[in-house]
Amino acid sequence: MNHKFSILLGIIAIAGLSCRESGQKKSLTFANCPVVAQSLINNGDSLIVCDIEQVKDTFNVPLSSLLSSFEVIRLENAEEALTAVDGVVAVSDNYIGIASFKAKAYKLYDKKGSYLRTLSKPGQGPDEYYISIYDSYIDEKNRKVYLISGRATKLMVFDLEGNALEHIPLPYVVHKGRFIIYPEKEMLTMMVLPFLDTPSVIWEQDFKGNVHQEIPSGQFVIKPSDYSNEIWESLNTSKIDFSLVYWLPTRDTLYHYEPENNRLQPRFTLHFNEEVIRHNYIELPNHYLVWLIDQAAWSEMPRFSKILVDKKTMRGCYVDFKLDMLGNIDGPNKISFSRGYFTAIMDSYALKEQLEKALSQPDKLNPEMLKKIKDLNNSITEDDNNIVFIGKLK
Repeated sequence: MNHKFSILLGIIAIAGLSCRESGQKKSLTFANCPVVAQSLINNGDSLIVCDIEQVKDTFNVPLSSLLSSFEVIRLENAEEALTAVDGVVAVSDNYIGIASFKAKAYKLYDKKGSYLRTLSKPGQGPDEYYISIYDSYIDEKNRKVYLISGRATKLMVFDLEGNALEHIPLPYVVHKGRFIIYPEKEMLTMMVLPFLDTPSVIWEQDFKGNVHQEIPSGQFVIKPSDYSNEIWESLNTSKIDFSLVYWLPTRDTLYHYEPENNRLQPRFTLHFNEEVIRHNYIELPNHYLVWLIDQAAWSEMPRFSKILVDKKTMRGCYVDFKLDMLGNIDGPNKISFSRGYFTAIMDSYALKEQLEKALSQPDKLNPEMLKKIKDLNNSITEDDNNIVFIGKLK
């Protein structure tokens, strides 16, 4: 499991979403889903609790309903530009950063897919990282890129030209850290996987490594402390969401970190009546999204079940996201909703397979969509570099 996933607006108003109930397809809207959650007061905080036993139906949700823009970007085929579908994508207005364990590099591209440079790679040098990059952020305004490895004592900083700048020291050893940068204040918020040797699970520090405030690890300490677990934040709203993803199925909660009060506010949790399923939470503008990690495979990431819960109505259902802007294809199994963007990487041959399947049913495509899919399919070969999908969330 290594990385990241974010979403939503306007699904309630979408008519014509398809729903699967007891094997029957029905023309329903999200409003037809049952109420699956309730808001409870927990120590003065409002906590939404979703009962998984109440979630019944499955909807095909068109991604276009969630996005204000959508781009299909073909990465160039030069050898130095090659990456892998395990890559984690960072996006700014004009740049794409991809950290890939298999490609053993953090590579920078422009929005046309042209390879610009490799910023860093695994190694023991001062500007190299330990094993893999866990989180990254492109600060295009200040022309900087921030990288953190899965185990780190510093936050690495580069400019967009590939030059290493002064790295930011971290006060503690960070296991799988995720961060938010405040460049004007020269401050950052760090959220980490709390091992037994980790004093704090969240802290604010300056760029010199001085801690200004922190949340002790306490109840969050991972036992046993190992890297099979994850730390998660999606940053798709104005709030700082935080949750842990446990490899051993555990009842847990999504929190908001309130820096003004230096506290964690519980916001959403899943209630299991019986066996707990491994899962993680993503906060969206109007919904909570739950990924149920209910299967495993050695070759590629499975297509996990997902639950979507409306924050206001408390209605919810299982969802399957469709790339309706490309003929309603499934797209890759691994997708991300993070820092206000939808991102995904797909093998060119896998994309061609799905496009050709859509083209085999031309009666389901309008002339404009038929041409769009044909043109895209004809423009790529099975041996091309990977394809990147990027969409800005509404």
